[in-house]
Amino acid sequence: MRSRDASVVVQLLIVAVTVTLASVALELLYRTAELPLGTWLVEHPVPALINAAMFMVISCVIVAIVGRALTATLISLALMLVLGLAHASTLKNLGRPLFPWDLMLFREAWAVLPFVTERYGVAPLVIAAVALVVGLGVSLRVGPRALGWRPRAALLLLPVLLSFALLPRPSAPLKTLGVRHRHWEQPENYRENGLLLTFVMNLPAANVQKPAEYERARVQTAINSQRTVHETFELKPDVIVVMSESLFDPTRLPGLTFEQDPLPTVHRLQREAASGSLYPPTFGGGTANTEFEFLTGHSMRFLPPGSVPYQQYLRRKQRSMASIFAANGYRTEAAHIYHRWFWERDAVYQHLGFQRFTTMEQVDLGEQKLFYPPDALLTKEIMRALTADHSPLFMFGISVEAHGPYEPNRYEDAAVHFSGPLDDDARAELSTYVEAISHADHELALLIEFLEKRSRPAVLVFFGDHLPSLPLTLRQTGVVESIDRINGLEPRQRAFLYEVPLLVWSNVKPGQRSLGAMSSTFLGPLILEETGTPGTPYMDFLDAVRRRLPVVSPHLISDADGVWHEAPPTELRALADDWWTLEYDALFGDDFVSEAPSEG
Repeated sequence: MRSRDASVVVQLLIVAVTVTLASVALELLYRTAELPLGTWLVEHPVPALINAAMFMVISCVIVAIVGRALTATLISLALMLVLGLAHASTLKNLGRPLFPWDLMLFREAWAVLPFVTERYGVAPLVIAAVALVVGLGVSLRVGPRALGWRPRAALLLLPVLLSFALLPRPSAPLKTLGVRHRHWEQPENYRENGLLLTFVMNLPAANVQKPAEYERARVQTAINSQRTVHETFELKPDVIVVMSESLFDPTRLPGLTFEQDPLPTVHRLQREAASGSLYPPTFGGGTANTEFEFLTGHSMRFLPPGSVPYQQYLRRKQRSMASIFAANGYRTEAAHIYHRWFWERDAVYQHLGFQRFTTMEQVDLGEQKLFYPPDALLTKEIMRALTADHSPLFMFGISVEAHGPYEPNRYEDAAVHFSGPLDDDARAELSTYVEAISHADHELALLIEFLEKRSRPAVLVFFGDHLPSLPLTLRQTGVVESIDRINGLEPRQRAFLYEVPLLVWSNVKPGQRSLGAMSSTFLGPLILEETGTPGTPYMDFLDAVRRRLPVVSPHLISDADGVWHEAPPTELRALADDWWTLEYDALFGDDFVSEAPSEG
């Protein structure tokens, strides 16, 4: 063998060995005692080998492109590290694995990066970046000579041939090798099959499958089976909906005693107004999916795990709460005192029918001391909208001050004190969170006071978008061992981690009432009923579903008797199938539902 050929072989062997070892080390970033690395390698050797092989194929492509084995190895290792850290961070903060469509959230992650570096320091990122740049420079100057075009072409040909071989039936070889794609239990899917293999197996889930027997007749039969007629009011009330960031009642945490009530207004309204429990589709993050359910009535249960409809599916005009109120003569506005592009709201809200969208770029932030703008700015914007015109207003406000992570000493002075079995880190985490939501509670009180002084009828709806990510607090209070395992809990235990307050203050229908439990997808029909606003056939359908299956989320189902289920009861599965057919029709199909006559 000529010396040059031998050099090529040696270089490629070094790449193969390095990448294989790195693929194993990568698993250490997120594995827990539930299935540690050694046990995984022994019990699931085939997925482990496939992960290593996939990383090697990717490295071969990089070698073929850059032509230098050492340089390609460094690039491969950097990409692997980024993927592993992203997965570990998603598990830690959101309690779920990393999905392919999470890569579409680059801008959202970049916007939060300054906050993360403030908490953990920039030194690790700077050191890693400098090391990568230096390594690449050294590899280009003193490393082995670039490979010739023949070995580079051969390396590029390998993945091309594999792609053509696997495209017709990509899952067939995996089944033959005994690999199970546990798409219904994604945390276990990642633990059993490894990071890269599971990540790739989840790619087809981005393509939503058409329901069986999807056709105009079935849509019309489903939509006409449930119709509702609401009581209407002589004067249309202003409708204010505030989705409060990470709002949860911390007094429900076991073992803690609060010296001051962190949510006095929330607790007062629970005694004096209409209130209930809301079950959003997400935990610790994913605000956009909660508002997607509320505004459209569509359920995340029918969509791929980890998907974000705002990012992936809302690419055309959709009927929503905004368009319904606009059709009934309302001004429709939304306000979020944060980046306009976050979750692609700037484009999505146009599809949903909002006439105005106010963000941090359009308001005076004043002397901004917090990373996330205070809720007081949102309250100010809502009050502006209420007084801007005499016509009725539908206003959707999304707060942001209580966004996590909850770094120590975000606030100079804590107004709420508590005691309980928490170490210093957990105490600091919870203290920051409690202070943030106490501000949200204060703004709620100011908004109610403002509405009470006006002569117009008004309905104010206030709810949380999801529970906060408080990994230390939740573990040390005994709520859960680790937030990356919450979906393995029994349904009743799981429900605790998805329940947020729901409040309706009204001078149209005053008085204390129980609204019961419901998913955020049913908020729309509830608000239409509370405000006497004619809806749409789809909202009528959802209202009928709510009375039989009040909680339908990706992780929980509850029937009208309050019994928790993993899936819809047998007698209600046809109703759930009809719902998915209607949702598919609106999001992806031919919109046959628009042919049904609306109420009124």
